[in-house]
Amino acid sequence: MSESRPGDRTAGRFARDFGPLVAVMLGYFLLRAQAPVDVDRAVDLAVRLVDFEKALGLFQEQRLQCATTGSSWSRELANVTYAYLHFPVLAGMAAWLWWRNRARFTLVRNAMYVSMVIGLAFYYLVPVAPPRLLASYGHDYGFVDTVFGGGTRVLYPQPSFYVNDFAAVPSYHFGWMALACAAIWSETRHPAGRLFAAVMLVAMTWASAATANHLFIDMALGGLAIGASWVVAGRISRVA
Repeated sequence: MSESRPGDRTAGRFARDFGPLVAVMLGYFLLRAQAPVDVDRAVDLAVRLVDFEKALGLFQEQRLQCATTGSSWSRELANVTYAYLHFPVLAGMAAWLWWRNRARFTLVRNAMYVSMVIGLAFYYLVPVAPPRLLASYGHDYGFVDTVFGGGTRVLYPQPSFYVNDFAAVPSYHFGWMALACAAIWSETRHPAGRLFAAVMLVAMTWASAATANHLFIDMALGGLAIGASWVVAGRISRVA
């Protein structure tokens, strides 16, 4: 394992490494929000994904949501997990990885860059509605919008220039959590670190479905996008 050299761990180096990452992420979210949406097509694609899951016997998200929303504490826990866990885990992983192994940090950062390109391609070409919106367009599977639909203490404010309600596929709430957890898992053999990674990924999987923000297939596609991004980033690193 190639550890960071002491000379690499300076405030200036940190700013040079993280500054562009933050700027690119802001640009990504701005571009994502500008993606044109054919609402009827986005809803139709979501319904097709539901039908696909039903055909495979995998459509269990509504049951999971019912079990979660049966008590206020589990409903709020799902909301908190979905709204607040995503970026802190990403940021914490990135800072830890940068300090521990800057070469691995660069690989993961590049994988995130590649995943943004993949994500934007989907959002512009094949936008998909999240389960929480389907009832509003005449397809009521029993989903409840627990985060944005009111009745919760969880605030998930997003400026209008940042929001795209039809960006369910690929799910990067799951995908980027998977990227963070894969980075942690690959960089440490300590049981506590690997347990943390596993728990975070399971928690986000549960919360994404229980809040009706994503289907399992949305998350699977997010995972595939991240896997492809990791491979491409690895090849970029070898060429560089």
